[in-house]
Amino acid sequence: MRLQRRLAAGGAQIALDPDRFRRVISNLVENPFRAMNDGAGAPTRVVVATAASDGVEIAVEDTGPGIPPDILPRIFEPLFSAKSFGTGLGLSTVKQIVEQHNGTIAVTSTVGQGTTVRIRLPAAREDAASAA
Repeated sequence: MRLQRRLAAGGAQIALDPDRFRRVISNLVENPFRAMNDGAGAPTRVVVATAASDGVEIAVEDTGPGIPPDILPRIFEPLFSAKSFGTGLGLSTVKQIVEQHNGTIAVTSTVGQGTTVRIRLPAAREDAASAA
């Protein structure tokens, strides 16, 4: 398994709580491995990428087992889990943190091919960026 970084948002300024966002990224990177422990195939690659435009996009992409279409609409529901273990709070907490930062989160997935999670965060206002 390989973890790749494609960081291309150098110089972009966003206002965020680094500790809370570390939790977001950790959860999204660990999820494919948790799925593997539940009997699904191991991801061969996890990619964390960033890009800048009118804000920052963070994408976490894996080549894991994917999420079945009937489960995908429910993944952000609190206490929902398709795994045989866990609390079902991971992705609902991720979504809450992203939204508290005025961001959006979207997930696309294909069973047997993998999942991509895209987080979009607005650029920091100039006064907020200079205060940081």
